[in-house]
Amino acid sequence: MDTLAQRLRYLLDTQGVSQNALAKMIGVTQASVGKIIRGETLEPKKIYEIATALNVNVEWLKTGNGNSTIGMTVVQAEPDDEHTHRIDILDAQAAANHDGFVNTDYPEIIQSIWFSDVGVNQILGRKSAKGVSIIKVPTDSMMPTISPRDLVFIDTTVNYFTTDGVYIFKLNGHTFIKRLQMLPNGTLLASSDNTNYRPFEITADQFDTAEIIGKFISVVAINPKDL
Repeated sequence: MDTLAQRLRYLLDTQGVSQNALAKMIGVTQASVGKIIRGETLEPKKIYEIATALNVNVEWLKTGNGNSTIGMTVVQAEPDDEHTHRIDILDAQAAANHDGFVNTDYPEIIQSIWFSDVGVNQILGRKSAKGVSIIKVPTDSMMPTISPRDLVFIDTTVNYFTTDGVYIFKLNGHTFIKRLQMLPNGTLLASSDNTNYRPFEITADQFDTAEIIGKFISVVAINPKDL
């Protein structure tokens, strides 16, 4: 597999992920994914997001060098000289539907995971873990982007709507994890990636009363019990 296009096609085929599903995972159009697969886009801006969504080494995806899998040495349960980036797992069970979260007002830290520089770069696509926390999502309403019991990385420094994406927010006494999209009339469309869940609109006045908890960064199949 000499090209990015070939490696991406291989990953989608072996993992059973459609172009449309990948597009939703990384927040782009299916046409954009198609251009990468056809070899028309050689250096996609969302390369880190693609690697994270498919749980592969970003350097391998970009260049073909090294191992395709993310080595577990990039993350462990205890800090050392190499693993210096701490990310806390919060006891905030994110129910991605109208029932909202559990225990989000006082989410206790149930465990911390320590990442190496390489791990933060590969998994988060950034140099620092500052402001990043982990929560679990026990429902299927955000599939295929987020599967039940996935560990979800959120950026808690994002406390307002910036661009379209998946946000965690409180509204009318409930806490949601939804994909927010700005509509031409100024309202926000809150939707689940699972089409079995109905979308709903939020007016500008309603959203003024909302509290943004964070914005979804990525999801990685790391089970802290295995560390």
